[in-house]
Amino acid sequence: MRRPPLWGLALFAGLVLVQPVLRPSPPGQALVALDAALQAALFRLRGVRRDPAAPVVLAIDAESLALDRLLAPEERQASPLWRQMGPWPWPRALQADLAATVLERGARRVVFNLVLAQPSRFGPADDAAFQRRLAPWWPQLVLAAASTASDQQGLEQVQLQRPLYAGTAVGLTNLLQSPQGLTDAIPGQAWISGHLEGFQPPLPQALAWAAASRETVQANVPIQPRGINYPGPAGTLTTVPAWQLLEQPGELWRGRTVVIGATAAELGGQLETPFGPQSGTEAQAAALASVMAGTTIGSLSGPAQLAVLLAWAALLAWSLARVGTARQAVALSLGWLAAASLLASLLWWLAFLWLPLSALLLLPALAGGSRSAALGWRETRERQVLHQLLSKRMSPALLQNILREPGPLWTQLGGSRTRCVVLFTDLVGFTPLSARLEAVELFALLNRYFDGLAQAVIAEQGLLDKFIGDSLMAEFGLPRSRGEAQEALAAVRAALAMQRSLAQLNRELEAAGQPPLQQGIGIHVGEVVAGNLGSSQRMEYTVIGAAVNIASRLEGLTRQCPGHSILISAEVRRLLPQEVAVQALGHFNVKGWDVPLEVYGLVER
Repeated sequence: MRRPPLWGLALFAGLVLVQPVLRPSPPGQALVALDAALQAALFRLRGVRRDPAAPVVLAIDAESLALDRLLAPEERQASPLWRQMGPWPWPRALQADLAATVLERGARRVVFNLVLAQPSRFGPADDAAFQRRLAPWWPQLVLAAASTASDQQGLEQVQLQRPLYAGTAVGLTNLLQSPQGLTDAIPGQAWISGHLEGFQPPLPQALAWAAASRETVQANVPIQPRGINYPGPAGTLTTVPAWQLLEQPGELWRGRTVVIGATAAELGGQLETPFGPQSGTEAQAAALASVMAGTTIGSLSGPAQLAVLLAWAALLAWSLARVGTARQAVALSLGWLAAASLLASLLWWLAFLWLPLSALLLLPALAGGSRSAALGWRETRERQVLHQLLSKRMSPALLQNILREPGPLWTQLGGSRTRCVVLFTDLVGFTPLSARLEAVELFALLNRYFDGLAQAVIAEQGLLDKFIGDSLMAEFGLPRSRGEAQEALAAVRAALAMQRSLAQLNRELEAAGQPPLQQGIGIHVGEVVAGNLGSSQRMEYTVIGAAVNIASRLEGLTRQCPGHSILISAEVRRLLPQEVAVQALGHFNVKGWDVPLEVYGLVER
């Protein structure tokens, strides 16, 4: 039975890791944290988003709390609100005056982000004043409740603080946080029911849902949490310091929802958001703005998420199975990562739907990375084998040069005219030898012989062209030339090295009681056509032309020139330095050549 590929196992492992049931595990929590970080990054990329209908924050800010020190007594007397402002806590009557003032000026609703769960410090008269001042607008008020949890001997103890005043809407101020501590979601019914289990109903809804008093909204309070669509950093929503309330135009409040609460850092309640620290009041106003505008950020249900991930995995498997190289696998994986990021971003920006982006990124990262690694390992092995094969045909320096600058020279049929030095060598008396030896012995002997020849060519950075029976053909100056003079000298040095290699082999043969071998070598320089010869399925880099024929004829003339096993043409002689010892052997008529060939014999030293 065929085993599944490694990348398929990685894809399956990724699908398992992203299942909701594993969310409490360390990998699951890491994915949740990554999703929160990605969503926070999208907020920063999106930037500020303003909504003219968003709630107005009436802020109990640092200046309002320090008004008794900032204004002279006679200045404070100019405003009935200023006279009461100073250090916190403020009288409930003052808080009621703030709410009543904006309602009198046309505000649609006032939401208190202040938990009024205990009697006023200023006595029962203050509580009575609060209720009396706001009585005409009681249906337009939303008061705050809060839940706190503490660990008591390993058991979580939950406390619920409800507002002291009854008869008006109540909202829970608790907001949910990401693993990084960012306040990012409004609780749904499931969280509230579970968190406040055991408390007497009716249980308060989240403040944002309670404050959006339209029936359609109240009837559709979600089961699961909804993300807060923050409009921007602190101060993005219209914020009016409490002490400047009476200076604002009436148009600012008309038809608007007003959130009253603390923004001063010294009162606490500062929360981390995707746009940096904000007061709890601003976070509640952002949550309320999201609910009112219908832009809270939802997520897929469990079955829908599973369907999306399965479809995503199927697309990945289909595409990864069709790539053949590591580079293609990397490019495809990066493409899927980009597609997941783009799709999730568009749905988040336009449809306010958050896809499980961390899971969508994890699957191509795991599967694509495994596929790329497997193909890369295979290609590395293939390159190593290819390198070994090529290194036996040409010098390492030449091979590195070709690998650094690959091109059609080695991959496409065709040739071009060029000049090079051609060396041709052959064994003398090979036919009788082949008749005398067994095929296996002959094969082994030729391999020993050719090994020395090949090393000599490669050492001089020549190109091993082909082995033909007992013959070898090599070129110097292909595919790149170092200059004809240098290539001619390299060919001569290679021929001398071949002679030394043969001498060593003959000593070994003599010790084994076998007859010695003899060889002839011919060297010529001239024009050839060099390129790939063959078919599109199988091709061979080689040279053809008169220079090849002349080198072969020179090798054959060694039978007519006893004592000279290396013959060179006059053209090669002119390229060699004077210190290279040669002997002029005269002119020879060779087959296929009309002009007698001037031949020199290399004097071996």
